[in-house]
Amino acid sequence: MLSSRHQSVLKEIDAARCVGSWSTASALAAKLVKHGSPGHVFGSIVSSEAELEEYLAKVEWSPQEHWSDDGIMQRSSNGVRVTARYPMNISSSPKQLEALEKRLQKIGKHTLSDEEAYQLSVVTAKVYFYGSKFEQCQAAVDSLATTIPDEGAMSPVYVRQLYMAQMVMRGITAEMHGDMDTAHSMYDTALVTLKERLSSQAALVVPRGSAAGAEKSHEELVNWAEEALYRRAMASLAQDNIDRGADELAVYIRVMDNVTPATFRVFRRLRANRLHMQLERQSIGTDSSAATQAKERVMASHRRQMALLKATYAFPRANEAHAEVLAEVDGAARDWELVRAFSRVESLRLLEVLYEAVFLTFNSPQVLRHLVHVLVRFGDYHEARLAFVTYRELVERQLERVKKALGSGSKIDSGLESVNNILRTVVVGARLFLVHLDSAHDCLSVVHFANDLIDD
Repeated sequence: MLSSRHQSVLKEIDAARCVGSWSTASALAAKLVKHGSPGHVFGSIVSSEAELEEYLAKVEWSPQEHWSDDGIMQRSSNGVRVTARYPMNISSSPKQLEALEKRLQKIGKHTLSDEEAYQLSVVTAKVYFYGSKFEQCQAAVDSLATTIPDEGAMSPVYVRQLYMAQMVMRGITAEMHGDMDTAHSMYDTALVTLKERLSSQAALVVPRGSAAGAEKSHEELVNWAEEALYRRAMASLAQDNIDRGADELAVYIRVMDNVTPATFRVFRRLRANRLHMQLERQSIGTDSSAATQAKERVMASHRRQMALLKATYAFPRANEAHAEVLAEVDGAARDWELVRAFSRVESLRLLEVLYEAVFLTFNSPQVLRHLVHVLVRFGDYHEARLAFVTYRELVERQLERVKKALGSGSKIDSGLESVNNILRTVVVGARLFLVHLDSAHDCLSVVHFANDLIDD
C-alpha cells in the first residue's frame, strides 16, 4: 500500500509523462528509486523511458526531407502503391539505446505487478523500435492484448499513450510484413478505443516538445496518435479501398487543423492535403453534379494548402523554386476549371491563392501565367497587363538561356515554360491588348513575339 506522499508523486509523474516533461518525470522517479522504497521498480521504468525520450529529443532531423515523397499514389497492374514513410528512427543502435535495453532487461527480473509488466513491455518495445530492431519490437508488443489496460494507480492517464504506442508499433511491424489489413485494424482499434476514453472536448493529437518552423527541428520523431490517424488512411488506400481511405485522410486533416502549435507536422500535412485533393479530383471525374457539390470543399482545400505552404516555406533565393508551391498553383488553376468556379467571387478566391504564391516564388513564369488568365477572366485588365508584361520578360530571358545552352551543348534548366503554355498565354495577351485595352500597337508586338517563337 502506497503512502499518500507516494500517491502524490505518482500523480505528478503521470502528468509529466503526458505532456512530455521528461526532466520532471525523471526527477520525480528518482524519489521512488530507492532501495526497498514502494514503487522503486516503477520508478526505474519511468527513469528509463525519460532517458530514452530525452535522447530522442536531441536527434536532429528534417521532417521535410523525411516526408519529401509521402502521399504519392500510383496505380499499376499489381494494384495501388502509396508512399508512406515509416517514422524516423535511429539506423544503427547507439550505445545509449543498448544500455537502456540492458537496464530494462534487468528490471524485468524483478517481481512486477500487471501494470508494471505492461509498461515495461511497451517501453522496451519503444527502445527496440527507435533502434530499428523491429523483430524484437514485434515480439515485445505482440504478446500484449489489443484492448486498453484498466486505469491503474500508477499511470491512470498516461497508460492511454502507452496503449497507442503499442498499437502503432504493432501496425507498423505488420506493414513491414505486407499485412495491410492487420495494420489498418491496429490503427483503427487504437483510435476508436482512445476516443472512447477521451472527453468530447479533449484533443486527440497533442504535440509534445515540438519546435516549429526550422528545416531541422526537434519536432518529436513520433506522435503516436498522429501516426495512427495518418497510417490508417494510408493502409486503406494501399488496399485499394479508396473511398474509406479518402474519408480517413479527411479525418486526419481535420484533426491536424486544430493542433497547437499549428506548424506541427506541417510538411506531412501539406502532402496529405495534396493527396486528398488528388482523390477528390478523381472522384469528381467528368460528373458535373459531383463537381458542383464538391466546389466549396475543393476551394477550402486549396486555402488550407496555401496556409500550410506559407508555414513551411520562406521567400526563395534567386533561381530557387519551391516545387510544392508550383504544384499547388497548377492544381488550384486546374481544380477551379474542374468545378467551374467562374463567378467573380470564386475567381477572387483563386487570385488570393495565386498572389500568395507570388510571395513564395521568385519570378515564376508559371505563377504569372495563371495570374494573366484569371485576371482577364476577373476583369482586372490593368493588373492583367502588368502580369503579362512581366511574364513575357521572364519567358524571353528563359528562351535566351535555352538558346545559349543549345549553342554550348550545356544542360538545359528543368522546369521551363513549355511552348504550348507560352503560346496559349500569348493569345490571351494579344486579345487583352486589342479587345480590352484598345492597344493595337501592343497587340502587334505580342503577335511578332509569337511568330518569332514559332520560327525558332
